[in-house]
Parts: sequence; structure tokens; C-alpha cells
Amino acid sequence: TTKIAYSMRRRYLLGQELHGVMNYPFRTALIAYLLGGDADEFRETLESLRENYPPHAFYSLMNFLSTHDTPRILTVLGADHVPGSKEERAVFRLSPARRQLGLKRLRLAALVLFTFPGAPTVYYGDEAGMEGWEDPFNRAGYPWGQEDSELKSFFSKLAHLRREQPALQTGQLHWRWTAGSLLVFARELDGQLLTTVVNAADTPQTLTLPWFGDTARDLLSSEVLSPADNVLPLTLLPHQGLLLTT
Repeated sequence: TTKIAYSMRRRYLLGQELHGVMNYPFRTALIAYLLGGDADEFRETLESLRENYPPHAFYSLMNFLSTHDTPRILTVLGADHVPGSKEERAVFRLSPARRQLGLKRLRLAALVLFTFPGAPTVYYGDEAGMEGWEDPFNRAGYPWGQEDSELKSFFSKLAHLRREQPALQTGQLHWRWTAGSLLVFARELDGQLLTTVVNAADTPQTLTLPWFGDTARDLLSSEVLSPADNVLPLTLLPHQGLLLTT
């Protein structure tokens, strides 16, 4: 709740300065996880915030994947290196294969962004598939008529789900599984439970979740799964994400 910034100790959330802050730790931890880190380290980072921030602040933090002060998320998630010179970064574009990998990771990042506690914030053009390293390469004009329509539709779907599902807006956070490439958390409100499941690996993963419902429906694909004996067995494709409800 307090930190030193610009050489001064500031009481951001317990003083009289700010009601909320930009959640850079969320972005940093999510990128680290999606690039091969351990999901439990993502949990540890966000739990540290939850332990130290007032509840109203934690549940309204400004969560984002890119800003005008950071490289664009698609470039970060797709690139296999950072060009050494500014001139190289100015003209850098992902190869078709690296862009496809970045898009798969970006869809997972967006799923977490829209289902995690906080206020999901989209930097213009990320939903359209824009690339770019640091300022000024992250500030190009919006690609009118050349957007990635599939990615834009996916962002739109997530935004509609966020608006339509109260549990995604104010529901309590529950961690259900965080190990290696698998990140699973739930939001609960008034008996409704929505579970986000993410496999960040480039290989299939299996997982069994406790499940107390007759069915499990993925709100992203509308696929209906069948639990048995209060457990839900899952086989996740590489870079697959689910948003499950009963």
C-alpha cells in the first residue's frame, strides 16, 4: 500500500492520493507465465497484492497487457529476441510463424485479463493485432480496414461475457490449480462459479478438477463437458483456454 516512487514514499491506497493504480505487476507476471514460467509464480505475485491492498483497490485495479509506455503485447509474446538497436526495432515485424504463436498466447492473455479481478483495460490496437516495440513504435495509427478480425471478435466476446456475467465483475477470487503451464482460477458470486482454465504449454496437458455440477459448459466454444463422480477430467490442447460454468 506504500512504495517509493520518483524518490518519495507515497501512500497510494491508504492515504489521500489515489483510489487505484495501474497494475503493472499483473502484466509482468502474466507475460512471464505465458513465456514459459510457472503458473504458481503468477499466483504468488497477485496474492501478494491481495494481501497488501485494501479489498476495494484489489478488485478495481487497472489491469492491462500493453500501454503507451510498454512494447505491444503481441510483439512481446511472439518475438524470440529483442533487436539490439533502435533502428532494428523500428522496422521489426514478427515472422508469420512467430506471429501465430504470439496470437495464441495473446488470446490466453486476454482471457485472463477479462476474467481476473480488476478493471480490464485494452490499449488501442492490441485487439486488432498491432505490433511494435517501445515508444514510439507502439504508437502507430490504428489499422483501419486491416484489423485481425478473428482476434477482434475474440476480444469482443470476452468483453460481452464480462458485462453479462456478474461473477466476472465482482466475484470473489479462488485459485483452483497453479502449477507449471496450467493456471486455473475461479470467480464466485451468489452461488455462481466461473472457472478460467489456461494451458500455456505448446504440448497437450491433462487435469482433473473437483466439479459439483451435472455438466460443465465452456462459454468460449459452447462445448458441453460431462463430469463424473464430482470430478471433471480435462485434456487441454496446446495454448488452449476455457471459461467453464455449470
